[in-house]
Amino acid sequence: MESKPGRRLTGKAAPERGARDAVGEATVAEKNRQRAARLRIIEAFSRLGMLCDEWPDFVREYYADPGQRTQYHHITYPSPFQPPAFDRLNQSPEDWAKEADRAWELHRKKFLEQCTYWVKAGGDEEIEQVKPTRGTGSRKSTQVERPIRGANTSIQQRNEWAAKYLAKIPLQEIAGEHADASTVGRAAREIVRSAGWNTKSRLEKPAPSTTHQEFPKYKYHRTQPELIVQDREAELALGDGWENTPPALAK
Repeated sequence: MESKPGRRLTGKAAPERGARDAVGEATVAEKNRQRAARLRIIEAFSRLGMLCDEWPDFVREYYADPGQRTQYHHITYPSPFQPPAFDRLNQSPEDWAKEADRAWELHRKKFLEQCTYWVKAGGDEEIEQVKPTRGTGSRKSTQVERPIRGANTSIQQRNEWAAKYLAKIPLQEIAGEHADASTVGRAAREIVRSAGWNTKSRLEKPAPSTTHQEFPKYKYHRTQPELIVQDREAELALGDGWENTPPALAK
């Protein structure tokens, strides 16, 4: 009797799977995409050297709450693959490799067809697949002083535009000398929307400036969860490896 693929949904909640539980998978997939976009913007803040107290309040609150940064997974286990036997008296290694490749291709195809079946049968919700945004590549432009087009700008640069946009830096300043402010604004707003953040937050009246206070503040470590320290003594007690900005996020 052929075993069916194992299925498991993990994340903030891990309900039992079934047709009645399918609704909401597209929603959590969108949450995963928003999470990735938000963390890329936060990484951009770090690259730009902007301290946590320079971030918008809603970004700071998001990053300070691990519960909001849950990544959801829907784990599906294929049935075990058994490659064909190798008859060394009648087969060359090359012939066996071709036969094994064909068997694996068939096994893989059958598994993916089963996954498609769950969607058609109503056991799973259709998930929109978003293609990764392409960067500029390594080719250098032969023209200089040409305004940068948003579609040809690296995703890293656009995330930095979005970070500056959320920090309410003027678009003309973000664009600089060699980019078009309207193009930069359009690209930055697209990134912010993909993160599920409101682009109108930029239009809100900024809070009155106050004297900078160093404490309390966040401290970050590559292997430890972030902490809030209240004074210099608590900061020194942490020891080595703690920084004022988040480490670069793992890709």
